[in-house]
Amino acid sequence: MWWVNQGDTFGPERAGEFIWAPLLSKSGRPQHHWETLDRVAAGDVILHYSNGYLRATSVAEGPSERAANPLNTDAWANEGRTVRTRYRDLNEPIALAAIPEPLRAGRGGPFTRIGSVQQGYLFPVDEKLAADLAGHFPEIREALPEVAAPDTADLLAETVQPREIFSGFAAAVETSRLTFPAAEALVPSFLAGLLAKPFAILTGLSGSGKTQLAMRLGEWWGRDDHGRPRHLVVPVRPDWTGPEAVFGYEDALRSASAGRSIWFVPESLEFILRAADDSTRPYLLILDEMNLAHVERYFADFLSGVESRKPLLPDLVRDEADGSWRARSSEKLPLPRNLVVVGTVNVDETTYMFSPKVLDRASTFEFRVDADALDPSRGRPVSAAPAPDVLLRAFCDLAEDDDWHRVHPHPDQPAIVDALRSLHGILAAADLEFGHRTFYEAIRFAAFYAAAGDTDVDRVLDLIVMQKLLPKVHGSRRIVEPMLTALLDVAGQESPRLPATSRKVSRMLTAVRANQFVSFTG
Repeated sequence: MWWVNQGDTFGPERAGEFIWAPLLSKSGRPQHHWETLDRVAAGDVILHYSNGYLRATSVAEGPSERAANPLNTDAWANEGRTVRTRYRDLNEPIALAAIPEPLRAGRGGPFTRIGSVQQGYLFPVDEKLAADLAGHFPEIREALPEVAAPDTADLLAETVQPREIFSGFAAAVETSRLTFPAAEALVPSFLAGLLAKPFAILTGLSGSGKTQLAMRLGEWWGRDDHGRPRHLVVPVRPDWTGPEAVFGYEDALRSASAGRSIWFVPESLEFILRAADDSTRPYLLILDEMNLAHVERYFADFLSGVESRKPLLPDLVRDEADGSWRARSSEKLPLPRNLVVVGTVNVDETTYMFSPKVLDRASTFEFRVDADALDPSRGRPVSAAPAPDVLLRAFCDLAEDDDWHRVHPHPDQPAIVDALRSLHGILAAADLEFGHRTFYEAIRFAAFYAAAGDTDVDRVLDLIVMQKLLPKVHGSRRIVEPMLTALLDVAGQESPRLPATSRKVSRMLTAVRANQFVSFTG
């Protein structure tokens, strides 16, 4: 097996079904990572890496041949070598950070000692690394049908325990003077929710700490190698009516250069592209006052991309000469797996309601302030100190491992499954039942929350109902009152089994009886 770093050449080499490298540099020197093309044999499998993602596999049709430069560029000498290949695009491009760090760091081949990608073109992948990659990624395994999948538990031997991530963030929040009632478990459930799904909505009373908690997480994630924060707060404007507010657009008023179109890139898209270039660390995009505009209008591309993982972002690079953003290739990029989006929400006459399809794709956290929590000794929150880099890389590894919760399930998962099936039946009576996605994310959340150190079934079920099930509940009294009453019976009233659910459902019942209509955020 081979690993080829193609960068901007992936598009033309993919279209022509070949890989190519010069014989000598312009200074007349050979390069070992070019000469490796002469070692490729017919039937060898090649992994194609470009701009942060493995994008395709291919099979070599034969050994290398001498060939002139086919790339229509003078960046390299004209004389070179080529290998004809049969490409097969991956249905889901694999981000570098999606390859667990134990598979990269110190493994040689295409990787450096710390697990980044080597500078160079074509590198051999030894049998052990090939087997490990095949065991972790089904589409790579399909390219190597004879490779047996290794034991996943051994493959993903963890160097950092999840509890270290949770305790590290909790300590950062505490030292920043930001406090929340311990009984609500808001800090660990917030982090577990983002590990389960990289999209969260924070709703509740203005000034209750929604934006502050999100900012503490962004500060804890530190800065990149250029000193830029790995978080960005973007105030949503009421005039956002399309995706260009977040994802930019091709600027038709500016002429293309060398066939590369020029783009208008808003701050949010620039941040997302930064995340794609630093795929082993998490990045946090905070959309403040998210519902000041219709979320479905400006955020539809994200809602689609976070589920499908299909390419949708333009592949852009900044021109250092004039600062403009130009298309690097015609290829699209998927949303970076290390990108987390948190939206803060206030509800009043100037804001819009969320549709069920938005709430279904997010974890929703409600913030309230009790009278006893009003403490005159509390000062204004301060910034959080950055986390050790090893915790950031571990967060990405956990968040991007789609099967982590299957290997490390909640110790009482059968009880949680039974309870969710029972709740599904109650919600179905009002046509508000949930589907496979919500169930998957609930089970995944339960596993991560247990990894934080709390394995109580009722507590995690209480959090799941509040974050994933109740937010979609809305409707007239005739439809929702019987269902809410049944939920209250499950949650309990005197010494409730699910205290947060009991309090919220009681408030919703009071509201629907007074107003004849109710919603979670209304």
